[in-house]
Formats: sequence, structure tokens, C-alpha cells
Amino acid sequence: MEDLMLQVKDLTDVEPVDQKLMLMEPLPSRKKVDISGKDIRTTLAKVPLRKGDMLHLLESDKLRVKARPKPEKKKDETQSSSSKQKAKKGPHMTFKAYAKIAGEPVIPDFSTYLTSQTHQRSVNSYAPNIHWKLQRYRHLDMFSFPSPTALMKFYSNSRPEIKEGMSRIGIMFGRYVEDINPLVEQNTLDDLKRKKVWDYDANGVRADVQAIYEPPQEAMTTGARFLTDPRQDIVQGMADAMGLEPVGLCICKAKAPEDKKGFQTILTAKELKMLARLQGVFANEKGFSRFACVVLVHQDTIEPEAYAAADICMALERDELLGTVKGEPFKLKTETPEGADPSAMPVIYVPKDNDTSGGTNQAKIKVNPGEPFPMDFFIVKVLAAMSKAAVPLFKHCEFPVNGKPSDLKSYMQRHQNEGFASKFSDFNLLLNLPEFFGDNETETAVEVARCIGAREEFPSELCSKLDTWFIAKKLF
Repeated sequence: MEDLMLQVKDLTDVEPVDQKLMLMEPLPSRKKVDISGKDIRTTLAKVPLRKGDMLHLLESDKLRVKARPKPEKKKDETQSSSSKQKAKKGPHMTFKAYAKIAGEPVIPDFSTYLTSQTHQRSVNSYAPNIHWKLQRYRHLDMFSFPSPTALMKFYSNSRPEIKEGMSRIGIMFGRYVEDINPLVEQNTLDDLKRKKVWDYDANGVRADVQAIYEPPQEAMTTGARFLTDPRQDIVQGMADAMGLEPVGLCICKAKAPEDKKGFQTILTAKELKMLARLQGVFANEKGFSRFACVVLVHQDTIEPEAYAAADICMALERDELLGTVKGEPFKLKTETPEGADPSAMPVIYVPKDNDTSGGTNQAKIKVNPGEPFPMDFFIVKVLAAMSKAAVPLFKHCEFPVNGKPSDLKSYMQRHQNEGFASKFSDFNLLLNLPEFFGDNETETAVEVARCIGAREEFPSELCSKLDTWFIAKKLF
């Protein structure tokens, strides 16, 4: 019997004292052993067996689970590292992950539907309906700030507008990079141990913000608006030389009262329309845009929040179908353009008016053109955080936006013990260099910007030109 128990141990790794009898069935030619009334958990050692008796053992899954409880994990075996945790599935996924399973989305062109002459002949000639539904993907996943200096200075410059209950806006310059997710290779299986058809953890797109430019603007309570900037071409040219591009809009504003029904009160309708319009300006050939915005709300704890306009909102604004509502700054309405067929306007469905879920319930109410509706489903949430991976490009952030020669002289005196690469490492200073150098030395200003953007040492020829210029301007 002991040999049998040892054989069972070799087959099942169960010690003899822990072996349980599930079922005993001798051969018909042998004498049967009656085990009725015996405990099913009776060990083999307690069963009256003779030499030559044969056993037929069947293992029950339920009894096996009870007989072999799962051992508790030791503390040293638990995965304490955050990189080994499963990724959380948020409301938005990366554009790469969405396109992998559903294909690239198509942004509708509503202007073609409004001017179509075949409405009576084809149902497909009508504009598609718009239901209250969050966009499942986002083109930009995160704003990262290598240094908080630019945000702090922009917030400081916005204090006069905030005291008056108004807002201030700026253009963020930086670079788009691929946001590598360490969980991509780890989480390759779903909850059922099947290979994932699509991956929530796919690498996304990150915008490293290096500077904020404050163009001429008019502050308003419902959102500031840009004025004509005479230096627009100079700013764009110098940014190109530094290898930077506009990556987003920065808005600093006073805190608005919360909505009783749970709808957002961060972005006003005017601000969302401006964001959607700018996203269309910086869109690629397919109409997709990674341009977004960062909002700084004046409150006890100031944390940057980032948002983007959904593709459907960008399409409606591009085709001039969106309008603001007087007296309701956080609502939009659809407007019929001149010469368009009103019956061809897209139909929007939103939740019931007495719904307090913030738009999470099913949309059933039809919105007619000209009627106001909440705009939460037009907004895509983007992450915003301070970055440890990106390195700040500029060492200084103190030169005024529209600097004068007196500002240049005092700036150079403060940094007289630094080299040229450190002295000129200020975004606003570089934007003012073409004006300080003059039309004949524009190439010199561009070369300085290129060296700063590439993090290169200044060539000897460029240093000689700067020495001559410093002497002529009496900046030493």
C-alpha cells in the first residue's frame, strides 16, 4: 500500500498523508469493497485493500480545488514595480491603438452635404447624425513640460487679466515625440490569456513644450482673441530655425462656477471654437491634428489641465456650422450657412435636459439648428505633466516679449560672465534678435537660433560676428 501511495505521490505530487479517496472501482472479477458511508476524504491507508487489488481513481475538479487551495504569494514574489502593473483602460486610447482595430477614422466634410442637389434621390446625400459620445481616441496623448519656468512666467503675466475675471492666451512651441510605453511588451495577452487584437498600451504621441509665445491679444471674459501680429513671420521663421513648432494653445483664466448638472466649465464655447479652428490650421493632409491646449485655472492649487477638440467638432467649425449662445458661455449651437439647405443640416442628439449624469447616459433628445446644447462630447481629455525624460532647451526665461535695446543691455549685463551659447538661450530674446541685428544681419540671428535649437557650440566665425556686434552696441 505504501508503494501505491508513493506512486500516487510521483504522479500527483501529493504527499501520502494528504491523499484523498475520490472513487474506488475494482475489476469485476475481484471482490468489491463497499465504501458507502465512509467519508469521501478517507485516505487510502484506511481502506481495506489486499495485495493484487486494483484501483480506478477519478479526480473531481471541485474536490481538487478544495483539497488543494492556492498557496498565498510571498511578499518578495509580488510585483511591486509600477512598470509591471497592468495598464488602466481609460476613456481615450492612442490613435495607433484605435487605428489597429477599427482603421483610420474619416472626418466628414459637411459642406458637400449642404450643397448637394440629390437629397430627394439618395439617403446617403444627407449629413450623418451626431450622437453624444466621447471620441475613443486622441491624436495627442500628453503634454510634458521639461521645466515649469515657462508656465510660471505665463501665469505671472496673466495676473492682471485674472483679477478682472478675464483670460489670457499663448502659443506653446515644442516638439512631438513618440511616447514609449514600457507596458507594451508585457501586456500582450487579455484577461482570457488570448493574444490582444488591439493594444490599449500602444505607444502614443507626446508634446515636449519648451516655450510659450504671447502674441497681441484682446482679453475677454468668455475667452481672449488674437489680434494681428506683425511679427508672425519672424516668430515662425526663428522657431523653424530652432527646430520647434506650435504644439498647442495655453489658456490662463479665472475659475468659473460649477455646473449643477455636472457639465464642464473649463473651456468656454469661444475657446473651444478657437481651439478647433487652430487644430484645422495645423492639421496634416488627412485632416488629423495633434494640436491641443493646456488650461491654467486660478485657484488654490494650480494644476495644468489639457484638452483637445474632437474631430467632429473640428469639422463643424471648419465648415462654419458652430455658433455661440448669448448668455450661456459653455454651450454651443449649430447654424445654417447662407445658401445651404436647412434640411441637410446634421442632426445632433444629446441626453435629456433633466439628466444630471454629465452626459454619460444615452442621447435621445434631438437638437434643432439654433438650439443650445452642452459641448462636453466635443472635448477630448489629454494628459499634462512635468517630464523627467525631456531636457529643457532654454536656460533662461526672463526676456520680455517685446524687448527694447535697454532690456537687451540690462539682460547682457546680468549674464556677462556666461558664454554666447548660454547668453542667447532665451526664447523671447531669440525672437527679438532679427530686430536687434537689423535686416543686414538676419542670417546671423537665424544661425544663433539654429545652434541653440541643436544644442551646438557656436562656430568661431559666428563668435567673431557677435563680438563685433557687442562692441558696436556697447553691450560689454
